[in-house]
Amino acid sequence: MTAWGNGDGGTWFEVQISVPWVVAGTTGVQDVINIAVSEVGKRVNQSSARNSEIVVQDVACPSCGYAYEAALSTTDFALVVLTVIAEFPAESAEESSRVAKLELGVRMKDIPLTVLGARRATSERDAETETDANQESEPESRDTSKEASSNFEGAAVAAESEGAVATARRRRNAHPVGSRDLADTQTAPESPPSGRGVRHVD
Repeated sequence: MTAWGNGDGGTWFEVQISVPWVVAGTTGVQDVINIAVSEVGKRVNQSSARNSEIVVQDVACPSCGYAYEAALSTTDFALVVLTVIAEFPAESAEESSRVAKLELGVRMKDIPLTVLGARRATSERDAETETDANQESEPESRDTSKEASSNFEGAAVAAESEGAVATARRRRNAHPVGSRDLADTQTAPESPPSGRGVRHVD
């Protein structure tokens, strides 16, 4: 598996293309695979594709079902079937398929290219999901801010009330009511009548 890529910007679509590649003068299956991946990767890198990936296709044995790499080597030639997964800028999935075949086709003469599938690039879908999540979280953050502000105001009012009560208690303790004050609050006894107007009897 080899990754290639370049370019950014615009709307991107992920396209999968099957590429059969012929290699001449090989010595082994692994050498064939390495050469095929390298040659195809150079041509993909020359296009407008980004985040490209090249993998060897698997072929299942019709008898036992065992899957093996789609690489056939003979004395003089070898054939390797690759899958190119790359992102291309386009307005739709259909257009991205045409763009991929056009850009890779001019760089791979006489190679039959088959589009296996096309969809919106993962990076584009993640960006849209993140934008939607941010838009949904904005009202919640505003509601949380309002609730926090309301709680703060309530706490401030409660603290102010407690402070007023504590101040009143301190004032009352600083000026206790003494015995003199209690005497002043009690009712003074009536004074006896003066000698004026009292008749003495001898």
